[in-house]
Amino acid sequence: MNMETSGCLSTVLKQRIADTKVAIVGCMGVELIVEAIRRLGFVEIVSVPDCTDLPVCDVVICTCTEKEDCRAVVTHYSSVGISIICAFNFGIGACAVIIPPGKGLPHFVEDKATNDTVRTMLDYTSGYSKFWNIKNNKWIDDANKWIASPEIKSSIGEYTMTAMVAHLLVAMIAGDKVKTYPKFYLSTIANDVN
Repeated sequence: MNMETSGCLSTVLKQRIADTKVAIVGCMGVELIVEAIRRLGFVEIVSVPDCTDLPVCDVVICTCTEKEDCRAVVTHYSSVGISIICAFNFGIGACAVIIPPGKGLPHFVEDKATNDTVRTMLDYTSGYSKFWNIKNNKWIDDANKWIASPEIKSSIGEYTMTAMVAHLLVAMIAGDKVKTYPKFYLSTIANDVN
């Protein structure tokens, strides 16, 4: 990524922001994400708390924790050609998934998924890590205990999730290669593994 000496985005990337439309779904800590991406240069940011009104703007941030809400959001934005970043706060870490336009429903909102999209994604990442014998991912099992506690909303995972979303937005705008669903990004402050 080409950054200017001021530490801000380059002029070219700032121009590309105006042509970028992205939906961010499943978030907690919306205020942190809005502040982080506003500092990057995104101006038209709409936060939608109930997922009933689904606007098309630079960035729409939709908070949905129920499978049905997420399904409606993913279906809508995918059908109008907008990429979606699904972000998850795992308490002691975070996960992000990029769904390109026109793709089918991800496993965490399809019919057989439970209503708890965060736990469904946590189980998926845990199973993936075990299947591929990925080292330094033991924290995911601990996260299962963490996500049930009320402190999760203001945990380190919230800040990790915010940083991941901001980084992925810039990478997408810059044209960098990014992983898309069913691949995912998983990070904790202790072990940034993939």
